Amino acid sequence: MRRDVQILLGTACLGAVALWGERIPKALATMEVFRVRDVEVRGARFLSEQDIEGLLALTPESSIWGEIQRWTDQVVSHPLVKTGRVTRKLPDGLLVSLVERIPIALAPTPALEPVDAEGYRLPLDPATYRLDLPILFSQEKTPEGARLVPEEVRRLAAEVDHLMAADSAFLRLVSSVEWTEKGSLLVRWTDPRVDFLLPSQASPMRLRAGLSALADAVLKYPGRVPSEIDLRFSDQVVVRHQVD
Repeated sequence: MRRDVQILLGTACLGAVALWGERIPKALATMEVFRVRDVEVRGARFLSEQDIEGLLALTPESSIWGEIQRWTDQVVSHPLVKTGRVTRKLPDGLLVSLVERIPIALAPTPALEPVDAEGYRLPLDPATYRLDLPILFSQEKTPEGARLVPEEVRRLAAEVDHLMAADSAFLRLVSSVEWTEKGSLLVRWTDPRVDFLLPSQASPMRLRAGLSALADAVLKYPGRVPSEIDLRFSDQVVVRHQVD
């Protein structure tokens, strides 16, 4: 069937859609003109169109009048998909709109595995995608097969997400994040080698104060980088040097 005729038929059926809604007559649903021939994907970064089509599990007989909710559920079932929606594109297409989960840190599970800000494990190879992300250190172990890392690690992931929003330049230098015994946050840089002691959800102002103190200390003692910047106390910044 010629493409322009297909489009004409599809347009003509809009009135039927308005009249019947989702209760499309069986004869209409089985018409060849409505067989799915095109799948458009929007919002994908890690998933390919082939991945999405595999999730939809379409057959040569699949019609755009198929079960939209079932297709949507199949797309959202993928661990990389945070939200998704499948809609029809007359006469023979489907539009898949999705929001993927973004890797924000690496968590030992026991191998280092990407997680998002909510602590969901993401099936991504850090080497393949060159994920230069901070490592979350914790004594809690992730149960085998669990989609979520333990609660303590999830809270660390949320802290990394907060640091990204507060000061992305600061976060780019972070190599690891962990909780101290007193419940504060130990954030480690490796180049230069500096540890930052932070309160939970440290404000951008506190981070700037710590960076200013670090810069002042380097100017005051050239060639001697502080080993620790303590920002846990709201009214002061404590700068400590390694004792020789």
